[in-house]
Amino acid sequence: KPLEKVIKNITVEEAWSIIKKYSGKPDFIILDMRTEAEFRSGHIDGALNMDYFDGTFEDNLNSLDKKKTYLIYCANGNRSSMALEIMGELGFMSVYNADGDMSPYFKDVE
Repeated sequence: KPLEKVIKNITVEEAWSIIKKYSGKPDFIILDMRTEAEFRSGHIDGALNMDYFDGTFEDNLNSLDKKKTYLIYCANGNRSSMALEIMGELGFMSVYNADGDMSPYFKDVE
């Protein structure tokens, strides 16, 4: 049976519990939507940087495996909310957006 499509905003706390639960699993990917400079200043352990303001952002997203589960975040939830919409339109199956400031979690994952 086809997987249920999940494209949704979640709280920072919910995001962190998903990260702790799925971190290190091959089908789970954390995407940081901030600029490279923001990313370098600190990010969630294991996150990949995909700058929302990059001109090739949508193409970069489109090249990802749409069957995997993604947790996305930015500085406050604005860019990642817009990215969530784009990912839904591109046909991603499972995307969670941390709607808020994830910076308290910018350390090593326990």
